[in-house]
Amino acid sequence: MSTAVPVPFGTPVPQAEPFRVPMRDGVRLHTEVHLPPSPTRFPAVLIRTPYDKTHPDTLLPDIAARLTGAGLAVVTQDVRGKIRSEGVPAPFATEVPDAWDTLEWITAQPWSDGTVGCWGNSYYGYTAWAAVACGHPAVKALVSRLTTTDIGGELVNRNGVFRLGPMVEWLTSTWADRANLVPRFDWSQRPLAKLLDAVTATPGVVPLSEWATASPTDRRWHQAAFDGRAPGHGRVPTLHWTGWYDLFQSGQLRDWRRARQTAGAPQYLIATATDHQDDVLTANGRSPDHLTDPAAREAMLDRSLGPVIDFLLRHLGRRESGDPAWSVRWESTGGGRRAATRWPPPGAVTLRLHLTDARAATAGPEGGALSRRAGGTPASASWEHDPENLVPTTDCNWWRPLLALPDERSAERRPDVLTFTGTASRHPLQLAGPVRLVLPVTSTAAVGHLVVKLCDVAPGGTSRRILEAPYRMHGDGEAWHRAHIELGDTGHRVEPGHRLRVQVASSCFPLYLPHTAGTTHPWSTRRLIGSTQRLLTGGQDGAYLELTALPDTHTPPFAETDGVGRQGKDR
Repeated sequence: MSTAVPVPFGTPVPQAEPFRVPMRDGVRLHTEVHLPPSPTRFPAVLIRTPYDKTHPDTLLPDIAARLTGAGLAVVTQDVRGKIRSEGVPAPFATEVPDAWDTLEWITAQPWSDGTVGCWGNSYYGYTAWAAVACGHPAVKALVSRLTTTDIGGELVNRNGVFRLGPMVEWLTSTWADRANLVPRFDWSQRPLAKLLDAVTATPGVVPLSEWATASPTDRRWHQAAFDGRAPGHGRVPTLHWTGWYDLFQSGQLRDWRRARQTAGAPQYLIATATDHQDDVLTANGRSPDHLTDPAAREAMLDRSLGPVIDFLLRHLGRRESGDPAWSVRWESTGGGRRAATRWPPPGAVTLRLHLTDARAATAGPEGGALSRRAGGTPASASWEHDPENLVPTTDCNWWRPLLALPDERSAERRPDVLTFTGTASRHPLQLAGPVRLVLPVTSTAAVGHLVVKLCDVAPGGTSRRILEAPYRMHGDGEAWHRAHIELGDTGHRVEPGHRLRVQVASSCFPLYLPHTAGTTHPWSTRRLIGSTQRLLTGGQDGAYLELTALPDTHTPPFAETDGVGRQGKDR
């Protein structure tokens, strides 16, 4: 890290009453209680965050005002060691017992009716899950947004590859101090361990030196996250909310799928054309900034809170319950909002496109082809991974890419980025479900990385990302490795005249940790090792892309609903 500027604490909310809630070890957590105006007992909504419950950029003061306006008490709390709370900052380490102790305090208050809903985004979506995991009987509902319970497999890593930029930035900005920081990094520093010099927090049972090397399935991640307990999938009614451009999208959907399989309580899914900060995909790739634009702020709160309030009122006993007509609501980028009984939606089919014309794959943005036919003659394309000239991340704002979704052609012009482009269709194509890329590859590196992207290419040539994912592969120089790369899910409408494009590279820095060819420790090494990769196309064993799509893309979206699953007559 080069520099870091502390973020001033927010101003306490005048309408909220402050408390210091004692934990079992004597540490007191700073808590604010927001109550509706009527003198009665209320269900409570618990929000526990490290990001400063009073800071306007968290939107929690606005959110609390809307929830209390709906007749719900709101309890916001700075987690242990952060902002105005006592203790030592320690991500994940004590959230389960601290949640129990806070719930005990809430249910003992004279305004509490004994029921609690837990709500949160990102890390405080995780703390909401920790409140479910603690098993307290007061918890009757959960809103899980833009997060995951799979700490090792989906938060710290993606497909086995360490999320270098997001994790280093998050650890430094959130856990290096009681105050939050705005860090600036020199990503050219070597060894990479220098990037974490400022982080003094205790990260539970997995040392920082092992965050990049501990297996995603290492049991220590689970021990660190939930104190060895089950997260509680399906235990309480849950609203799972993801954005197609959120970096934890796959983890959020995995939680929803797991909860659906084990559910003893209703489970709902909302998926929108948004990123980690609820910015919205627009036609020109630029979303208005709701942190600086008051009109955009109100629109974002309307969009993101309406279904949440409806869900909480239903499951905390403040509104007539009953099974909603639809358990899934999803938004198509460019295609409106829809509702369904499952995801992928009924009628979705698998569409396979083959990567062909391998020799042209390194010739620039157009590259090779995406075709419904495999092509009869197998061919291969090769490229070099140069650790001194890594493929750069096209946008280092991994939390808010939709503020200005970049044109990918800056990366696609590189000789170490392979591209395959489809033909323009006269009809729209509605993608609705998971996307997978199957790549037969070889590498001279014992352990290497692939980074792939699916892009939407406009008639003018602009190439914008729909999905991306890394992949950790093993190679021996000669034998073909068949990589099955899960890119995630999307609800994306490819407009007439647009084309799909696949990118394949060996790095995306600093978004993902560059590989060391399996020979040295990634935090301590000063010199990375290059490698040569080959990709096979054509014939029965060639590379292909699998899309999930709706066959009749001309069917209009369902009517807007007025809450989770509730819909008007126009179905």
